[in-house]
Amino acid sequence: MGVNGNRKLMSTLLIGSILLMGLVLVQGEDHNSRDAPHIRHKRGIIWDFFQKMVITKNLIVDQYTDTRNTLNDIYNTVNEQFSDPGPEKPTSRPRVTTEKTSISGEESGSNSEEPTTTEAFQISRYELGRILGRNFRGLQKLAMTEFNTALNATKYNLAEYKSEADKQFANSLAVEKKNKLKSLKG
Repeated sequence: MGVNGNRKLMSTLLIGSILLMGLVLVQGEDHNSRDAPHIRHKRGIIWDFFQKMVITKNLIVDQYTDTRNTLNDIYNTVNEQFSDPGPEKPTSRPRVTTEKTSISGEESGSNSEEPTTTEAFQISRYELGRILGRNFRGLQKLAMTEFNTALNATKYNLAEYKSEADKQFANSLAVEKKNKLKSLKG
């Protein structure tokens, strides 16, 4: 026996021992499973379908809840930025800062500094609407100007394209005539 014969024998023995160990393990599990109570797992197309439907419903509900909460947070944050009264939320607090200012109109003549509460700059809803409307009208004018310019340029571009096409067509006819004459002279 050569080296190849030894390798074949070793691989056959290795495969045989692996199969024997697997058989022993399967028999051991089979013997233990006979003693254990049998638990039936619910399986089937209908069960799987409804299980997947419930999982999908839960995902959709969770996504809807997260989106609704996020949009409510954004709405409340934007609402807090306006100076005019909007729908009051119990959790909204006005933003305040404390500054030390000197009060010069006192009769006692003392320059005492007292903290005062001032709100940060806020814009009213009306003012924001006016600014957005003005910007929208400006964008409309710009879009119409661009559209009219493009439409006007299209007339000139079509005329230029037509003249170029006519030149190419005339050139191709001249070349075609020359080729026919050459073929006739042949």
